[in-house]
Amino acid sequence: MTTGDSRRKEHQHTSVEPDENSRKLWVIAVLAFWVSAGITLAVLLITGKLNLILVTVTLGMMVLGLWFKARYQLQQRKARGRTSGGGTA
Repeated sequence: MTTGDSRRKEHQHTSVEPDENSRKLWVIAVLAFWVSAGITLAVLLITGKLNLILVTVTLGMMVLGLWFKARYQLQQRKARGRTSGGGTA
């Protein structure tokens, strides 16, 4: 077995993992967003004031969720392109 073959096998083995990892990161970011949104809402209802630090954390979680979702979808598109033959249109 040549070095190129082992690299290809290693790449094929690791190409599945980042896709699953990206999905997990996206799910975690979505859950963190909803938890932080709930905490922000609870603090708003209790104190009657909007806590800007909590709002910033909530918006940050939303941005992270969007970023991870875009990465996940990009990896899915690339994976579908590889399995469908990868021909150009």
